[in-house]
Amino acid sequence: MSADAARMAVAPRVAIAIVNWRNAADTIACLESLQHLADPDVAVTVCDNGSGDGSVEKLADWAQGALAQSGRTFRVLQESDLGDAAPRDYLTIIASQRNLGFAGGNNLCIRLALADQGIEAVWLLNNDTEVLADSLQALRARLAEDPQMGICGSTLVYHHDKTTVQAVAGRYDIARGSGGEIGQGLTLATLPPRDQVEAQMSYPPGASMLASRRFIDAVGLMEESYFLYFEEIDWTLRGKPRFTVGWAPGSVVFHKEGGSIGTNARGRPSDLSLYYNLVNRVRVARRFQPAAVPLIVARLAAIGARYLLKGDSRAARIVVHALSDFRSGRYRTGAWLSASRTARQIQKKN
Repeated sequence: MSADAARMAVAPRVAIAIVNWRNAADTIACLESLQHLADPDVAVTVCDNGSGDGSVEKLADWAQGALAQSGRTFRVLQESDLGDAAPRDYLTIIASQRNLGFAGGNNLCIRLALADQGIEAVWLLNNDTEVLADSLQALRARLAEDPQMGICGSTLVYHHDKTTVQAVAGRYDIARGSGGEIGQGLTLATLPPRDQVEAQMSYPPGASMLASRRFIDAVGLMEESYFLYFEEIDWTLRGKPRFTVGWAPGSVVFHKEGGSIGTNARGRPSDLSLYYNLVNRVRVARRFQPAAVPLIVARLAAIGARYLLKGDSRAARIVVHALSDFRSGRYRTGAWLSASRTARQIQKKN
């Protein structure tokens, strides 16, 4: 048996979940980086979120060449074919006909993974990331250290500047509707102590987080009604106080930062990004701290006024959309400017 074949004979213990939306090039780069992981016991699932741009075919073409050379197998499944399927191949590509959002796409991957009783954890990884050989090892080691820990996050480093940290954890104050990224702008050599970060972190960075099976079984899947943003905050809050969150400093992951949704930290967010960031601030407050809703609504109104003063009437209109949709219970998906459903309809369907 060749060394590659021997590696593939190891039963998977960690599933890797990746969501693709019209960005096959970045997803393939992510998959290529995963080929060098030190962990042989992994099964990878990519959910294509109804891209409609040939992404599934591009991913399959890559797998046909790159994976065949290493003796790794893959398959393409339609969303309707999932059933009780388990991840028997190294790579499974799920072709969804709809854009299910970040949580919805990941949930398809998680359901597939947990159909295999041997899977102990699921690594949720953004498609616009690239990893090092020991990125997963460090996550697994930190999660194993603390039996109360449900989710563990990585050290995100900017892909365009591999010396600068994007985030090691997130901090969020529901009552104020505001937060920030811990560690942003630091270097790998100047990271704060782990216990100092974990004492103040609210949630792990969503671009790379390892969730234990115990956590998922107890808390449930990610909340799909957010569609984009705040899913990891919601997941973390639902797990408290039974489960804690942690940080694995040695799990370095390079992040291209918003490649799939057209936004980054150096300019005004894309319309899609701005809308969901705003409307979900109020939604998460209503769910976990309802008394904070009036203050957050007022803050969003002030944000809209500032955009208007800057001459960005489109952004101001998006703020109005967010506030109006929250009040009416509408839930916009995908091409949000033209599509909306009520939250009640979504819940009935799920």
